[in-house]
Amino acid sequence: MFRVLPRLSGCIHSALSIQYVVPMLAAIDVAAFARGLVERFGWWGVFVAMALQGATMPVASEVTMTLAGWFLIQNAGRSPWYILVAGLVGAVGWVLGALVAYAVMAFGGGALLNRWRRRSPGLDRAVASSESWFARWGVWAAFLCRLLPFGRTIITLPAGAARVPVVPFAAATFAGGFLWSAFLAALGYLAGNQWERVQGQLGQWTLPVAGIAVALLLAGYLAVHLRRAR
Repeated sequence: MFRVLPRLSGCIHSALSIQYVVPMLAAIDVAAFARGLVERFGWWGVFVAMALQGATMPVASEVTMTLAGWFLIQNAGRSPWYILVAGLVGAVGWVLGALVAYAVMAFGGGALLNRWRRRSPGLDRAVASSESWFARWGVWAAFLCRLLPFGRTIITLPAGAARVPVVPFAAATFAGGFLWSAFLAALGYLAGNQWERVQGQLGQWTLPVAGIAVALLLAGYLAVHLRRAR
């Protein structure tokens, strides 16, 4: 299996030449694509859309998960507890996609990433920011960035290129992905058939959600260490 991965990575590098990828992505209405997946395939559509986002494809969780909160939960007459199911499905899909991107970067993708950075100043700045987060926070940067608008998916690329420990990386991605996915699903559930309006108001909620998540983590950390101290 491990002998095949470098060859697979090489094939992906060739296929993902930037002069082919950018025009292709520009021609796709990714919001409509994500909506079509959810409306046609239900929870499997949510899983696939979130896996694509996790693999750094431009499929916005803001569309996928808010639509899931309305279409698959409220509109379907399901209990609000299904918001946790939405969070779980979104997080599992996100982790799977992130691990694919991680593997590509770990097995020679660093050269591809550097080539893309030279051609795209915006990508270069985003990756540099992600690298500084890793330098400061370690693998927890993967958790924090899943809750923030900058670096939410890009963080996977330097993580794979640096081969950070994959199990903690996956766990941090799952935790952040679950919180973000459940939060978006809850907003979609509350907004009902006005779910599309949520996307324009997310900016005012992002930092408070990240702050609450960090506060909960610190509280848990302190509780564990105080218990051990006793």
